[in-house]
Amino acid sequence: MSELEFLGDVHADGRHRWSQADLDDAPAAARVDDLSSVAPGRQGRGVLFRWLLSEARPGDGARYACLESSDGSFAASIELADLEHAIVVHAGDGGPLTPEQGGPFRFLVPGATDACGNIKQLGRVTLGATPDRDTRPPVEERTC
Repeated sequence: MSELEFLGDVHADGRHRWSQADLDDAPAAARVDDLSSVAPGRQGRGVLFRWLLSEARPGDGARYACLESSDGSFAASIELADLEHAIVVHAGDGGPLTPEQGGPFRFLVPGATDACGNIKQLGRVTLGATPDRDTRPPVEERTC
């Protein structure tokens, strides 16, 4: 079973791994049960990234999240302040999010102007004080 993992500047007593079932069991205030309500045209269920972040217990110096695909082929380093409304999608209408749908975890920032920050097959989130690995094209060349 695939898990989403938080690494880097996180407290040892924080939670650092989640399965799709764990996200289904998230508190009601952390869940997005109808993705279309916050991202028109999208379907499925997810949880608020800020809830996962609070559960991971980031250190005081954490300012950036490096979001990586599970195979490590794609990474985006984004300021945490820009991720206030981000969602980790983990289920489609028919059950767990499949690889064809960008699963098992898909990172989505509703309304973001940079679609390259919407990451399919999210596997790791590394928190740190400075930007980390970023495989996105330069801003002026992005067509994601």
